Amino acid sequence: MALLTHVASHPDALVSLLCDQLAVPPDDLFLTEIVAVPTRGIERWITQRIASDLAARGVGDGIAANIEFLSPRRLVRRVLLEVPALAASVDAWEGPVLTGHLVDAIDAHLDEPWMRILARFLESPYGTGDLIGPDRLSAARKISRLFATYARRRPAMIRAWAAGENVGSDGTALADDDVWQPNLWRIIHERIGIPSLAELLPGALDPIRTGAIDPDMPGRIAVYGLTATDPLDLEVLQALSEQRDVHLYVLHPSPGLWNLTAESLAAQPHPSRPPDRDHATDVATHPLLKSWARDSSELQLVLAGHGITGSHVGAQDAAAGTVLARLQDDIRRNVEPHFASSLIEAVENGDDRSIQIHVCHGARRQAEVLRDAILHTLAADPTLEPRDVVIMTPDLATFAPLLEAAFPSDQVASSDGIPDLRLRIADRSPSATNPLVRFAATVLDIADSRLEAGAVRELVTRPVVQERFGFDADMAGEIISVIDDTRIAWGVDQTDRQRWNAGTNDERTWRRGLDRGLTGVFYPDSATRIVGDTVPLDGVEGQDAAPVGLLAQIMDRIEAVRALLGGQMAMSKWSAVIATSVRLLAAPAWGDEWQWDQLERLLEETFTTGEPDAVAEAVPEPDISLPEARLAIASWVEDRPSPLHFRTGNVTVCTLAPMRSVPYRVVALLGLDDDRFPRSSRADGDDLLIGHEIVGDHDRDAQDRQLLLDAVMAAGDQLIVTYSGRDELTNAEYPPAVPIAELEDTLRDTIGASALEKVVTVHPLQSFSADNFTSAALGIPGPWGFDPMQLEGALAMEGRAPDAGSAPAEWPVYDESEPIPLGALVGFLQHPARRFIRTRLGFSIPALGEVPDDTLPVDIDALAKWSITNRILTGLTEGYELDAVAARERATDALPPGDLGSGVLEVASETAAVLWAAAVVRGYDPRRHRGLTGSVTVGGSVVEGSVTADPTEGLLALVTPSRLRGKQRLKAFAELLFLSLLDPETSWKALLLGKRERGDGLLAVTIGPVGDSPAARRREANLALTDLADLYNEGMQAPLPMPCETCYAWQRALGKGRAGAFNAARSKWETDRFNPEAADDAYRLLFPELMSTDKLVDAGLADYSARLWGPILPLMGETQI
Repeated sequence: MALLTHVASHPDALVSLLCDQLAVPPDDLFLTEIVAVPTRGIERWITQRIASDLAARGVGDGIAANIEFLSPRRLVRRVLLEVPALAASVDAWEGPVLTGHLVDAIDAHLDEPWMRILARFLESPYGTGDLIGPDRLSAARKISRLFATYARRRPAMIRAWAAGENVGSDGTALADDDVWQPNLWRIIHERIGIPSLAELLPGALDPIRTGAIDPDMPGRIAVYGLTATDPLDLEVLQALSEQRDVHLYVLHPSPGLWNLTAESLAAQPHPSRPPDRDHATDVATHPLLKSWARDSSELQLVLAGHGITGSHVGAQDAAAGTVLARLQDDIRRNVEPHFASSLIEAVENGDDRSIQIHVCHGARRQAEVLRDAILHTLAADPTLEPRDVVIMTPDLATFAPLLEAAFPSDQVASSDGIPDLRLRIADRSPSATNPLVRFAATVLDIADSRLEAGAVRELVTRPVVQERFGFDADMAGEIISVIDDTRIAWGVDQTDRQRWNAGTNDERTWRRGLDRGLTGVFYPDSATRIVGDTVPLDGVEGQDAAPVGLLAQIMDRIEAVRALLGGQMAMSKWSAVIATSVRLLAAPAWGDEWQWDQLERLLEETFTTGEPDAVAEAVPEPDISLPEARLAIASWVEDRPSPLHFRTGNVTVCTLAPMRSVPYRVVALLGLDDDRFPRSSRADGDDLLIGHEIVGDHDRDAQDRQLLLDAVMAAGDQLIVTYSGRDELTNAEYPPAVPIAELEDTLRDTIGASALEKVVTVHPLQSFSADNFTSAALGIPGPWGFDPMQLEGALAMEGRAPDAGSAPAEWPVYDESEPIPLGALVGFLQHPARRFIRTRLGFSIPALGEVPDDTLPVDIDALAKWSITNRILTGLTEGYELDAVAARERATDALPPGDLGSGVLEVASETAAVLWAAAVVRGYDPRRHRGLTGSVTVGGSVVEGSVTADPTEGLLALVTPSRLRGKQRLKAFAELLFLSLLDPETSWKALLLGKRERGDGLLAVTIGPVGDSPAARRREANLALTDLADLYNEGMQAPLPMPCETCYAWQRALGKGRAGAFNAARSKWETDRFNPEAADDAYRLLFPELMSTDKLVDAGLADYSARLWGPILPLMGETQI
């Protein structure tokens, strides 16, 4: 029996060696073969290869069965558990058991002087370590991982700690700030009462070596794809090999480097002692082996340090007829890259696309470019299938949704004609694939929060919540409207506010808001009604009560969840409590009940405390808080690969590790940006191994480089690399990641700088760029893009006028025979560009939405003040008393809490009262107003509509707390003309009451009447309305540069001369502090060339101002109130 090492540079050769072993029948046919593999993706591939390889040899029928696949760590653990003393140590010194002891010890000794470093972190509200807040559990888990790492990688240090010495990994005395670790370890050692593995090994493995204990394992064991190992693992495997054959299958990229390293080690005076880390790559010649192969090189040194050697099988001979093959051959032979002139012609002609590097603008474009690159590859080779392609990325969370959007599939109908290219994303986190798992974290966040209104707004949009309570997305929008209308900010009630040191004020709490909503169900709308101290919410009676009822039900469940999750409880109880909380608020869609099983399994794994019977003493079960429970489930966002998702026949998408070294004909490396790869790793200041690393220690940067090297060596036909080389917004150039720059340097040495330009393709920002559809523009003989819709966009861009923002010279003819709605005419006069876009182009430019503010305001903005004043004014016009309306306004929580809102309410009440008094004095009586409907013919147009006015007094009135600008005057004038034609017997006039355009004063504006007699009114109104209708028709035929406020300012100031009119217009068009009309999106879209006042004047501003405002100003009078 022996420990046998097999080394190969290509996975096919290595798995062939494994099949040589499995092809020989074992002594006991009923024993299950054991093969240890590093990842689930490699497990899937090996299963398929074993089945096909053995069938080709005539062994079996093409089915790989009776093989148990374990990870190397699980294999070692299984062996340790066979020895009673080691089994007790494993159970006591790993995982939840050790964590439980640590939490208990931390609580008991936190006040001792030697614990000051840990105490400073745990007691700080802004912890400076990896964690934030009171997080004993997370700190204990971190310390548990450190102790386990020390035991595996530095057993001598642990043995010294057990002897009472405070030394570090290098054997020297620890600094005072680090002494807490050995002190805490000795306390745990005393509590557990069982020696650690570092103390027991290697002697405790003697029963395995001698055969006194015979593990229930076959006579031969295979460990495939070994890339790194702990000294402890090697000790166990060596002990196991005394009584059975243990085969180590090592994948090493370079036979040349392996052999050279072996010769170097043999020449050392102490070959069993691992050399310095720098020796790992010093003997390498190829630059990529020097930079990328540290992990595989150090593995050879670690094996040699344990007396384990092996011969390198080498790679199968292959003609280096492509750039990729030449690169791989140079790496295998460990030679400097040499200039290969024979490859240049094929690269420059586009015949050799074996290595492609694509430089893109951001992650989205990378996904689109990679899609097209793979489609080109499939189109060029009929023998290539999607199953022959793998996409690897260091940032799956970012790229997975982008890939799903970019790659059409047969599950989502593609109306744009992109060829079907199915993806299977292999290793996504549970929270990414299971809505209930994701929702569990949301539940804990809400339970530990102030219960802001925004959290509940987001909650009701979740499909799992809608499924539980039986409503749809439309109803969710109505529920959100109820939250907004009741002005809920945060906090359940007064008591909840006190928890957050926010006093006893209950304004804008959930209890007060729900009371408003539920009370509103039973009362009709009223401007003054207050029930107790509650103002019923308007508009929720009858069938409109459903959103209020659902919101009340949801909030009742949330309060129950907060009660369940509040306070500390035993760690093992959190699993059931969280599951119950999720069930109260969420349910999966029909047919997705499996989501419950996965959630409950994750909860058990996260909050289990181990098996107390397996250790000498009962395991202390820590009480943990809600913040600690939140941190405990943070690992649910980590990727967890499943073997069922690899090599399914689709294009496989995964991170770099699961499919490392698995051969694919096409290997695509996505997202190798400078800020993503290699992955950054912050040095852990608590890790005593940092700064004292030895050969074989984990190095995240070296691991990523080794993964990249494995991927390059596994590519059969093509290697495709994408990275972000340009900023999406500024087009600033980004450097490639250092490993990609090293790859480019190596290729430059192989094929020269000119040919390298054919390998590296810089893509345009937009997928509808003309370059995507121009033959040979992006490194291939034909066009690059496959998307017909983007082609249409490119053609449209090519056919557009040179000035991309200008309107066409002629618009389609507008049908002037259609009646003109009065509302449309008014809208046009107030904003001709916006009306043109809506009427002729068929869309509207949306206004920017506001992010709801869930804080308690100490002041409110101008719009909120206007709303309060307007509601009070509306109450006065409906006949209610000022005090009653103001009291209701106070009770609706529209004002800042307490005395902070008194001043606002006083000013709003005074403004509304003055406006109302001025309106009454001027004959305004809303009880006499009627809706007057009809149509009039002016010129060749018919204007039809309805106006609310007082026919008794002939008064058209607007009473508003708004500032009276040009748009209100235009509306009043157009309606006045309409009424004067509809009923010329009445001497119609318009009255506008509101704030001055500037300053704090109030203003009364009168317009009309348009004539002294019915005939004069009919004649003048017809002329004026005809001109406005003509303007409308002209403005519908082509957009008019006739901004309302700018034209008003020009015409009013024209009496001061043209210079005065220009300055007045400029103040409205360009320099207005709050809302310059030139900044309006509609004008920017239609008139991008008129953003300066000079250009606007040249476009006819004076003529438009005269036509629009010339007839109004003589009829208008203004009086200060």
